Formats: sequence, C-alpha cells, structure tokens
Amino acid sequence: MQKFRKGLPESTNVFVCKNTLMRVATEIEEAGQWQLLGKDTEGDNCWVFVDENSIQDTVKHYFKFEEELFTQAKRNAAKGQEVKPPTSLTTVVMDNKLLTPQELKACEKIPTKKQLLATIASLAKQPATKVATGIKQVPTKLAVAIKQISELDEDKTKIVGSLDLPKKDA
Repeated sequence: MQKFRKGLPESTNVFVCKNTLMRVATEIEEAGQWQLLGKDTEGDNCWVFVDENSIQDTVKHYFKFEEELFTQAKRNAAKGQEVKPPTSLTTVVMDNKLLTPQELKACEKIPTKKQLLATIASLAKQPATKVATGIKQVPTKLAVAIKQISELDEDKTKIVGSLDLPKKDA
C-alpha cells in the first residue's frame, strides 16, 4: 500500500477507513456527489480521491501498480494454479457518474489542463500566422510585378501606364 501511495501525484489522496464510517458519511444529505460511493462498502476498500489535474497520472499509476501486483502473484503461485488479479475496482465515480473499469482505463488518455491550454494556444495562433503570411505575400508579389514591368522599359523614361505590355494569349 505504501508503494502505491508513494507513486501517486501530491494532489491525490488515499484513505483506508471502516466501511461503516464511509457508508454513514455518504448517506447524509450533504454528501451530494459522494452518495454513489456508499453502495460498494463491503470487504477491504481503499478510497482514492483525485484532483482534476492529476487524473491521467493517477490512473496510469493505478493500472501500472495493478499489473505489477498481478505479475508478482503469478510468480509466487504454484505451477498450474489459476491466479486471480489481487486488486479490483468496485466503484469509480467521476462528475457524479459511475464509471466502468474500461471507462477509467480510457482516462489514461485524458490530457492535462496544461496540455489542453498549449493545444488551444497553438490552434488560436494558426489563423493569425496564415493571415500574416498571406498579407506579406501581396506586397511581395506586387513588387516583383513592378520590377518585371520596369525591366520592359529600356531607357527608363516611361511610366508604368505608358508601357506596351506583352499580351497574354487567352
């Protein structure tokens, strides 16, 4: 248990308490979103409370820890003996909704708040960059066109409007 706790982010809290205490705490009206936790208060339980900024790291750590325990249990088991996973999820609640273990596994891919802000910033920057590039191209193309037109005037005495420009075939 200590190994599990040490690998969690600082903002994640782990509690081991009596099931009766947890059941009583979740049955009061003020419990609100925590009422869903009270239904699976049987057997040995560990309660993990995760800050929204630590969801990805906590979920990854849990599944890695679970895999390590299972691998260790397989090693310690007698040959031919069936090994059951030593841990299991009974209740997962997020935003007042019960999640299945598969839905929790998908939370490993949830980006952090910092990653989301970086993505939004880069997406917001792209249109401005494209507009600036497009605006820069207009004067550049105009300057190139004027230079090519001026090269048609050998004695440099004419203005652009009085030059005979080559006709494009339509």
